Amino acid sequence: MCSRRSLAGTEALPRLPAPRAARAFTLLEMLVALAVFAAIGVMATRILAGMVDIAENTRTRGDAFSDLQRALAIVQRDVEQLAHRSVRDELGDELEAATLGSGSLLELTRHGWQNPLAAARSELQRVAYVVEQDRLVRLFWEVLDRAPTSEAHVQTLLENVRDVEFVAHDDNGETHRFWPRMNDDGSRQLAAIGLELEVETYGRIERLWMVPQPMAQLEDEEGDDLDEDGLDEADEIVDPRDELAPRPGQAEDDA
Repeated sequence: MCSRRSLAGTEALPRLPAPRAARAFTLLEMLVALAVFAAIGVMATRILAGMVDIAENTRTRGDAFSDLQRALAIVQRDVEQLAHRSVRDELGDELEAATLGSGSLLELTRHGWQNPLAAARSELQRVAYVVEQDRLVRLFWEVLDRAPTSEAHVQTLLENVRDVEFVAHDDNGETHRFWPRMNDDGSRQLAAIGLELEVETYGRIERLWMVPQPMAQLEDEEGDDLDEDGLDEADEIVDPRDELAPRPGQAEDDA
């Protein structure tokens, strides 16, 4: 009996399915997967290269902009600190305080040459601007009246320069490519100096700076503000007798 029951119980158990063999990737699926990964790698490489190029261009343009700002600031400082003091060149010829188009793009005498070491020199400085091999160069001398042995110090302000030109503006509003004018009788005064600059990175740039007026001209303009009696219109004419006259209520206090 026991053996029959056990056999009957054994026959009642469900049969387990036979294990299937593991299925591998086909050659076509492997090729498709490799193609997808290759495409993703190429796109990632291009994106990374583009980011590197953008960063390099940004850095290059930033450096060029900093150099441009520094060069314009130096030119502006020289022009706005113009000193009306003529000098003599290496041959002994007299040069005006500011000249344009005669040997150099611009040459002028400026104030404000700092002297922290108290050297035996003037605080006035003679500077000039020239173009050498696509570079805007600033020249300056340690003396005002140069000797044949005087040498200029060279300072490179800007590179990759395509065109540079300085323009003089007189007090009548006219522009001149050369200054002083030919056969100048002194009736026109220099009022401003303009700069027309073309660089490789930022194209054409124009600037205009006013120059300080001579002291004699400032005194004349101040004299024009005075009336015929030599007094300023804002000054009040006071009668000396009014100063001696007692103030209201003073007479009663004295009494």
